[in-house]
Amino acid sequence: MINIKNEYELHKDLPILAQEKYLQCKSENYGYLVNENYILAYFIDKRLIFTRMIFTYGLIPLKENLNIEDEKIFLDAMVDFVKDEKLCDFIYKAQSNVLFNVCPKESDCVLWGSYELSLCLDDDELIKSFHGKHRNVIKKAQKDGVEILETKDIKIVQNMIADTMTRQNVIHFPSLEYLLKLQKAIESNLLCLIALKDGELQGTAIFIYDNERSYYMYGGSALRPNSGSINLLHYEAMKIFREKNVKFYDFVGARIEFTKGSKYEGLDRFKNRFGTTLVKGYSFRTIVNPLKFKMFNILSKTYLKLKGYDYIDPIDSIGTIK
Repeated sequence: MINIKNEYELHKDLPILAQEKYLQCKSENYGYLVNENYILAYFIDKRLIFTRMIFTYGLIPLKENLNIEDEKIFLDAMVDFVKDEKLCDFIYKAQSNVLFNVCPKESDCVLWGSYELSLCLDDDELIKSFHGKHRNVIKKAQKDGVEILETKDIKIVQNMIADTMTRQNVIHFPSLEYLLKLQKAIESNLLCLIALKDGELQGTAIFIYDNERSYYMYGGSALRPNSGSINLLHYEAMKIFREKNVKFYDFVGARIEFTKGSKYEGLDRFKNRFGTTLVKGYSFRTIVNPLKFKMFNILSKTYLKLKGYDYIDPIDSIGTIK
């Protein structure tokens, strides 16, 4: 296995979330772990003395007819390589869009998934594939005059996302600085939509896309949005991407197991009712430096507690499997 720093050395067209211009928005330290079978894109997030490796896309095959055993061999070798080369203190949970078909050795693994929809359907087939309640509220939003518009004003979009996350007691959301950097770097692969009712903002969404797939990366809504406005936003987004010949609409991330009545059950129901398919797999965490991982968690918990938040490592919050 080798660690390649330049995308052009790979001699392969990569999905947008694995491209160098996207990785550069995440960190100055990024690269590709490569063997004869796969490419795995990553960036290194440094906080104080701690370094976390985060994957932005799943395994990219270099050959046809690879199987799950090939994936296992690659991921196990990757763990050895990262530890031997001391590339980070720990491999953090990958971005929510990332699924692996198998768990690597010496790692804490969780069940993970994502809801996706094929965009090969025409308008009638698409709307008919939705749950009846989704169809009804979409029709209501259309009747109420809700408009779905594209915007380049990233500040408006970020403000609503930040407001939404703050209401939900979520501390981590994209900063304006990051979104402006993203907009500049991948403008042709970025779509921002807003939902308006009588000139009032009802919801926002940020998508990243390429020829294969569109990813619903971030979203926000008003405190009490007009009924069906967010559903309509996704429906119109699907039609936009279909016109761009994008093949799949990805809602990005789903917990396979959740507590009944929790917010995750509501999110699962919302995504499922668009006639989507739940694709299942795994996410994982690998601890390279146990002492620094423990210190990172202690400092994170202390810092966030002072701000009124509880910190739980993402993998622990989902629940590891044996």
